[in-house]
Amino acid sequence: CPNYLFQCKYGACVGGDSKCDGVEQCADGSDEERCHITTSRPIVTAKPISTRPPTINPSTQYNKIKGCVIPTIEGTRYYRKNENKITFLSSGTTVNQNKLVYEDCEADYYKVVPTRFMVCLESGQWEPLVRDQLCLKKCPPMTSDSLDIQCSYNGEPVDCAKPSINGTKLRPSCKSTHSLPNGQLETPVVLYCRPNGKWSGELYKCIPNCGRTIVTSRPLIANGVPAKYGTAPWNVGLYKSKGGIYDMICGGSLISSNLIVSAAHCFWSEGLIERVLNYTDLYKIGVGKYERNISVMDNEFTQIFDVQSVYLKNEFYGQSGFYAHDIAIIVLPTKVKISNVVLPVCVDWTSKITIPNGSLGKVVGWGKTEHMELSSILLEVSIPSINQIACRNMYRNGFEVFVTSDKFCAGSKLGNKS
Repeated sequence: CPNYLFQCKYGACVGGDSKCDGVEQCADGSDEERCHITTSRPIVTAKPISTRPPTINPSTQYNKIKGCVIPTIEGTRYYRKNENKITFLSSGTTVNQNKLVYEDCEADYYKVVPTRFMVCLESGQWEPLVRDQLCLKKCPPMTSDSLDIQCSYNGEPVDCAKPSINGTKLRPSCKSTHSLPNGQLETPVVLYCRPNGKWSGELYKCIPNCGRTIVTSRPLIANGVPAKYGTAPWNVGLYKSKGGIYDMICGGSLISSNLIVSAAHCFWSEGLIERVLNYTDLYKIGVGKYERNISVMDNEFTQIFDVQSVYLKNEFYGQSGFYAHDIAIIVLPTKVKISNVVLPVCVDWTSKITIPNGSLGKVVGWGKTEHMELSSILLEVSIPSINQIACRNMYRNGFEVFVTSDKFCAGSKLGNKS
């Protein structure tokens, strides 16, 4: 070390006035050893002679009058230690000669070396003149509702939900409940965290698998026929507050992570003019439900949501309009957590599918049983479809007027499965 600095036992140089000043500047504390027999501090008697060639560095700032100026380097912050107290120094701050300043990294940056410091020379320059950048920007956290994401660094797993350092590898894949749109095949993809703090690519999106029934071990019972959780993962319950108590009034089907299709008559009242209804606490939606009671959290997949808004068709006028266009779209304020037993139903947006007369379909709900009592648990039954002509011909008592063009029929005239 130059003779105006003190050399620590392990070779590092600290300020010449650091010996026995009561503050450990050396990492090993050697500047404070044997101070009980030291009567005076080292005296600097000679100016330093630089052994390095003249260097021009953008991070080095020169001040002919006194001290050194804290430089401005992205992601780097500077501080001093004084009597076990850390004082951070802003860019442009002047530091006295022979003083030691430590370097650290700001949030979302990481250090390429564990420890680094610099000393202000009498020439107004910092020593050592470090050319390499200490702090590199981290890549942003990566999360996804539709992807499983695995990250690793040097072969060891790391948390993708936290900022990542340069060289981190990221491998995404669709969740088991999701797949790529339009039946595309998924190919392995690897993203890399770059030194500039950006990933080498973007995450792709997967869509929830629709219409898949995935059953587990717990049965439902409907007319003696066992059913199970996941038998209709798109099914939801619609609840309305009555005197502060939420009671189920209708069912619905999940068609996306935050959209539900239900019936307009569930929200209708005579004289209603608005077709976009906004509610705060009047309605709630239950997904993954088995028990009718909204307060029962049936399983780990049960979720309860507020209703953000409801859209009705302009053509719907309730009974006076023969319940034509009896459809409502419910918007949730947050997305449903998709799982094996909470999935959207498939929708034939292109109207390409034709259902043959007599095809069996599934109906689930908490409606009235054969004993004319509302069921306390979710029931299911399979019933045949009936085309509109046959359906109208089955009824000549005035009911046929309600079989409008937007309706389909299912069940039997006897009503034992309808």
